Amino acid sequence: MRKILYVGWIGFNNLGDELMWRVFEQLSRKHLDAKQFQVIPSLPGVDLVDLSPYDTIVLGGGSLLVPGYVDVAYRAVKQQKRLVIWRSGYDTQEPVHLDSAGRLLDARFGESEKMLQMLRDIGRHALFFGVRGPLTYQYLQETGVGNSLKISGDPGMLLLPPRTENVGKKNEQRVIGINWGTSYNRIYGKDEAAVEDALATAARLLVEDGYKLYLFTMWRPDREANKRLYKKIGKPEQTTLDLDVHDHAEMMRRLQKMEATINFKLHANVLSAACGTPFVCLAYRFKCLDFTHSLEQSELTVPTDERDLGARILSRVKYATEYKDTIRSNMAEKQRQMIDNLKEPFVQGWL
Repeated sequence: MRKILYVGWIGFNNLGDELMWRVFEQLSRKHLDAKQFQVIPSLPGVDLVDLSPYDTIVLGGGSLLVPGYVDVAYRAVKQQKRLVIWRSGYDTQEPVHLDSAGRLLDARFGESEKMLQMLRDIGRHALFFGVRGPLTYQYLQETGVGNSLKISGDPGMLLLPPRTENVGKKNEQRVIGINWGTSYNRIYGKDEAAVEDALATAARLLVEDGYKLYLFTMWRPDREANKRLYKKIGKPEQTTLDLDVHDHAEMMRRLQKMEATINFKLHANVLSAACGTPFVCLAYRFKCLDFTHSLEQSELTVPTDERDLGARILSRVKYATEYKDTIRSNMAEKQRQMIDNLKEPFVQGWL
């Protein structure tokens, strides 16, 4: 029996991170013989220092290229374990600059030379080193991490929306989904209150344009922020406030009926993209930029430190709805590529 340890930030009721583990688990059930493989998630209480019980270490989905998680992968290298980086990436609230082609001009992740050398060793040893998007890929290449490095995409893109009776039918109401929450001001601009005010202003104008609004929650601590936004919008007859954290299938069932979404949390953007609903990403940190660039949809990105934020959000919603057919087609093509990439460690026998 070969034992596989899946390492990620799981067991904390965050829909996005739990979702990535569930996707990995489902792929394992589909592609791996249960009589030969056992997959163990790194839930609280699992020892990440002693890797001796495991044959393969998988650094899973999330922004895990940070101390702690990289240490686990490096221990796997030193202990000559099979190692797969399934789809990790960077995250930072420090500003980054891109050129007109969407390539990094600079990035600051505060890494020591020791950490960079650990990543180079991991890159040489890993059977598969998948990263979220092209910005992480470029940065790692430039710091000397190569070999098995590949843009694998976000695991959430493996999800397909559930079939419903209403698919293909025209909605009687035009609905814009809005995901809001908090990252405790650890965002571009460091001012969530200003973003919330701009979002409320944009939402009121969308109501004036004839849209209904649906406010939804991705993480329980985001409830209070959504309640505030609901009050600031001040349009209760046109606004639905949903404080429940739904599973991914139910959330996608709701999102696929919408004209577009405006999302704060990364995984709200991922679920919207996975079910073919155009989205406007409130890019509050590097990981959001990395994701939208992985889909080649940078025009749907609104950094939270952008000037005249409310007007920019409205502009991008208009773009998303006006060109929704083209956006859907492009996202579907990228989704097919990501599905192939994310399945590769399973079908190639690298686990």
